[in-house]
Amino acid sequence: MALLEELNDDILFKEPYPSEALLVGLFYNNPKLYYLYPEDKLNTRYFGNKNWKFWFGLGRHLFNKGAIILDDLTIMQGVQELKCNNRYEKYGKYEVIDELIEETKNKQNNFNLYYNEVKKYSLLRNLRELFGDKVIDQDGRYDYKKMNINQIRIWWQDKLNENLIATDTPILEYDLLDGLEEFIEDIDKNTDMGLPFYNSKRLTDTTNGLPFGTVALLTGFSGSGKTSFAFEKYIISCIEHSERLAIIANEMGIKAYKKLLFITVMGIELYEKFKEFEEKSKGFNRKNINKGNFTPEEKEKLYSAIEYINNKTKSNKSLIKFIPMNDYSRDNLERVIRHYAHRNYRRILIDTAKPTENDTKDRWRTFVEDFDLIYNLAKPDNLNLQILCTAQAADEYIKQRFLNELCIGDGKKIKNVIDLTMHMRALWDSEYEDGKNEIEVYKFIPNAFGDGYTIDKFKLPRDKIYYLLFVSKNRSGETNSTGLDVLVYHINFNTNRWVEVGWTKSVLRDF
Repeated sequence: MALLEELNDDILFKEPYPSEALLVGLFYNNPKLYYLYPEDKLNTRYFGNKNWKFWFGLGRHLFNKGAIILDDLTIMQGVQELKCNNRYEKYGKYEVIDELIEETKNKQNNFNLYYNEVKKYSLLRNLRELFGDKVIDQDGRYDYKKMNINQIRIWWQDKLNENLIATDTPILEYDLLDGLEEFIEDIDKNTDMGLPFYNSKRLTDTTNGLPFGTVALLTGFSGSGKTSFAFEKYIISCIEHSERLAIIANEMGIKAYKKLLFITVMGIELYEKFKEFEEKSKGFNRKNINKGNFTPEEKEKLYSAIEYINNKTKSNKSLIKFIPMNDYSRDNLERVIRHYAHRNYRRILIDTAKPTENDTKDRWRTFVEDFDLIYNLAKPDNLNLQILCTAQAADEYIKQRFLNELCIGDGKKIKNVIDLTMHMRALWDSEYEDGKNEIEVYKFIPNAFGDGYTIDKFKLPRDKIYYLLFVSKNRSGETNSTGLDVLVYHINFNTNRWVEVGWTKSVLRDF
């Protein structure tokens, strides 16, 4: 088939030339195709070459006028009506169409091939206007010549979504019954066990730790120690396991966090080492971290903490990032999370999560929308992060004994998108030993022969501080509403040590 015009050297016009010609030939062979493929499915804008754009448009005009057969007489009438004789002659007159009709008589089965090729190259030309010549660059993963239109569309949608906030949820599908044998081998070798909570075997076993692709929420009333708990159980665990962590903080500054780091490391990992100082220095008084003028013993402890941190992290100073966020908003939060996720900080601590300031919406509805964003960012099919958020419980629930999602107030719908929801409070006076509602704690103690356990039961003395941890949602196991008991911690705020002491069934329920 002779070329009707000097071809543009541009490959996105040259390569689809045969498919455009043959597609036009099929339409002239069977004008009813114009009915099956109306303007919204195929129009002249999809054709890159001017001659086939002309012939396709002329054929649609004649079909819309009632033509059933596109022969030489019908075409000439249309040319005269449209006064396009110059283009008609320029693009080869009827002889070109006659040749195409003859050539495509037995090519009806190839219609989808030509149709998809024409639309594919139309898409490529449009994409090039947005992304430049990257659209025709070929590498190991991207080859526009081998890819079909859907593969190309998905590829560039993904590239665009890396820079824009996605507004539509993509449709994903998997064959549930496919690859079951391989799946068994995969889960056998690759555990879904997440990062363990530091020195909290019971909580880790109950929740399966903190795996990627999940969001966890810890609530507590104002000043109840949420940050202290998160620091010991989460931040120290990241240091222990050399896991990169980004801390997004909007209440405490970097100086306060560094002080808490020293207090926590000295109070937990170096506790045994420092026992020799107990008699002469009575440990490290937490208040002194603010006063300065350290004694020689205190300085030795502080530098021992640095030595421990350096040993655990191999002196990697950038393992834990601290990002103060004074302008706490949904957009800013997303920007920061994406920034650090793309730099391989896949564990995020948000301390403290709170509703984006918005005068036009109810505060709690905004809070739920904020958590929808956090959940979507963390999902395995998105950034695949593990995010732990602390949040303040609603003050009106401070008199509730048995905590659950209700203490999030009107934002309780947050629970719908959270994988693990925990709530903490200090023990009430009446729950200590000899109190009106004293709590009995139990724990399992392996026997000496290793073939069983005995149960140790005890009450909680008043000379120590205890906290209760409730679990109202747990995708990896039980919750307090499905049989899980309440976890009990002994707290030493001077050293920021949170020690599990056992479980209790004794907390009175408010509902």
